[in-house]
Amino acid sequence: MTNPDLDAYEQDILNSVENDEWQSKGNIKERLKELQNFLKHEKKKSLSITLSERDLYELKRKSLENGIPYQDLIQLLVHQYTSNKIHLDVS
Repeated sequence: MTNPDLDAYEQDILNSVENDEWQSKGNIKERLKELQNFLKHEKKKSLSITLSERDLYELKRKSLENGIPYQDLIQLLVHQYTSNKIHLDVS
């Protein structure tokens, strides 16, 4: 089904997901349990950010790919960055 709000690239991704062409890497259940445990026990502070529609779409797509909610994915990315597990290339 074609969504008029999506460009051709986004529609192609949506069709691919709907056709079950995406597969997760690694042991999803184990990783999800680990992430949920981390998020459950972490004290949280709410914030509001503005993202481009394309970045938010890609975050949601990648969260689907990894089997976790997109807000949890954002929390995980921030945590990994602040704990020096990932680094930015700002060149």
